[in-house]
Amino acid sequence: MSNVEYCDPAAPVNSVYIVAGPEARKAGFWIRLTAWIADLVCLFLVTMTLTFVALTTIYLGGQLGGEINDQVIALAGYASAAIVLLSGLVYFTIFVGSCGQTPGKMLFRLKIIRVNNREMTYGRALIRSLCWMLSLLLFGLGFLMIAFTRQKRALHDMLAGTSVIRLSRSL
Repeated sequence: MSNVEYCDPAAPVNSVYIVAGPEARKAGFWIRLTAWIADLVCLFLVTMTLTFVALTTIYLGGQLGGEINDQVIALAGYASAAIVLLSGLVYFTIFVGSCGQTPGKMLFRLKIIRVNNREMTYGRALIRSLCWMLSLLLFGLGFLMIAFTRQKRALHDMLAGTSVIRLSRSL
């Protein structure tokens, strides 16, 4: 079996490579939950900033138009909902697609890999993000599978063909 080699984006440029293969340690439920909470903090800050900018722009546009009417208020509501719904999808897709790690996963030295040892792609990251929503919609049962499956994979990992591993430095 071939190993997949990749650099840890959080490591210094001249550091050693980190190698993951079939012997890689799978990341369990609690460490993944902790990394996810760190991601939620980042995502909350990004979402609130985008929402503030959008609502300020809509409000100022309404003021320039002469009044804040029902249409302006409806636009503000739709814009806020779109930002909240899409920001998570974009956040996870861009980070996972680019390097297999979100800021929370970087912090806890976790990485999302494909089970067939191929490179992570933006398309695969988007599929994983959409399947993640399914895990959430099933009252979180898709996430609990991490704790009870041998490979420590959630429903969205199984559907997207991914796994989350713990990184360790090779000597």
